[in-house]
Amino acid sequence: MVHTRAPSDPVASLICALRAGVALMAQLLAGLMLILVAGLVALVTAIAGLTLAAVAITMRLSASRQARGARRSTAPDEAITLDARPTPRGWTVE
Repeated sequence: MVHTRAPSDPVASLICALRAGVALMAQLLAGLMLILVAGLVALVTAIAGLTLAAVAITMRLSASRQARGARRSTAPDEAITLDARPTPRGWTVE
């Protein structure tokens, strides 16, 4: 048998409405917190990706400048000495 409260009881209906409102607010707050955390994770990931890209570009540009400077320092008539060393697969020239 199902027991229901009489609709004429204003205190009981007010308490039921407050419980429903608190439950709804708790669900909304949990949803907003989930969206906030997902947004923060996306933002941190984007910042990390941009930082890695900037470092990679900087390393690429600085390495090419060093290599250009090394090439210009040797005259075209000079002999270049290469270093060779034995490895398990054969000789490696550096």
